[in-house]
Amino acid sequence: MLKILIASEDAQKLDEISRLSAGIGNFQTMSLLEGPARFPFHGSQMQLADLLIIEQTVVGASQMHSIEALREQHPELPCILVTPNPSSDCLIKALRAGVRDVLAWPLDRTQLAEALRRVEASHVPRNRELAQVISFISCKGGAGTSFLASNLGYALGAQLGKRVLVIDLNRQFGDLTYLVSDKPPPSTLPEICSQIERMDAAFLDACLTHVESNFDILAGATDPIKASQIQKEKLEWILSVVQPVYDFVIVDIGQALDPLSIGLLDRSDRICVVVEPTIAFARPGRRLLDILRALHYSADKVHILLNREGRRNALARSALGDVFGMKIFHALPDDSSAVDEAISHGEPVAKSHKRSAIAKAILALGTQFVAATGAERRAQQDSVSPLRKLMLRTRAT
Repeated sequence: MLKILIASEDAQKLDEISRLSAGIGNFQTMSLLEGPARFPFHGSQMQLADLLIIEQTVVGASQMHSIEALREQHPELPCILVTPNPSSDCLIKALRAGVRDVLAWPLDRTQLAEALRRVEASHVPRNRELAQVISFISCKGGAGTSFLASNLGYALGAQLGKRVLVIDLNRQFGDLTYLVSDKPPPSTLPEICSQIERMDAAFLDACLTHVESNFDILAGATDPIKASQIQKEKLEWILSVVQPVYDFVIVDIGQALDPLSIGLLDRSDRICVVVEPTIAFARPGRRLLDILRALHYSADKVHILLNREGRRNALARSALGDVFGMKIFHALPDDSSAVDEAISHGEPVAKSHKRSAIAKAILALGTQFVAATGAERRAQQDSVSPLRKLMLRTRAT
């Protein structure tokens, strides 16, 4: 999948280019509300992208100089310039600066599609070890998304030796941090978003709650009013900084399904839908899965996690599978005594009740994700042969 970073100082044009690009093919788009002069502050996003589309109303000497500097810093990143009525002089200077295509605004969908296909045809996947993004979402409150996300983070980090960051994106009084730690968070997601221009790896590290040596948490909004500071572009910026640093990024979305959470789901490698074996979760759970299908998320990306299996009057796993139209990916037992005590002490259940059924089930889930990620990366490396890489590079030049 081609990752496209779209940069513009006009929010409406940014949204229009993103919409057109997403409709042309299986492309993942990221947005950057900045002009060329600010590009040096966004190096992490440039490294994450496979293609940069720059929308610039005025292309003068200073803008062209910024584009040339960008091309020198990131020579492997193809660039498309979008500007109204490009002159022949603008075309020549852009091509000399290393711009691959110059398109006129308003964009013609056919011309944009041809430009994207040319980049896609010559694209050689870079061998980048980026974190797998796993999102937790539910159709109802109380399903256990925060508990499972935080404790899975501990299992992957402390027990399986992976570098893990858990992001609390639950915008209704997020308190995920205190489920596994008694440390007060040095900062929260809305506070970071309000200082996003300072964002780099060092700044972010100072804002995280370090639960274990391999396990960090980015605390969520303390109330819904502060949560309004979290915006899609800023969240994408944060992801671009953390993905090269960690092996797994786990996000607790909660129950929200809106442009912000959908943007995060688009960036996710796995979507874990948490349900309980009760009638109360059957119909809403099916509606949530129908929405995810309508958003064109593939079946191998969406996983149903059945929480509190074995509780009194619970629906059978097979019956829930029939209702949801897909099999349960993983079941977690009803182990209320271990869970309640761990939450009361503010520590991971695997630390206080390592031999409990719920701790073993969470560790088994983490082991599945580690094994699947390793297999996917090996398959990705084998998918492009050395000969094809050489042919693609030759065609690109």
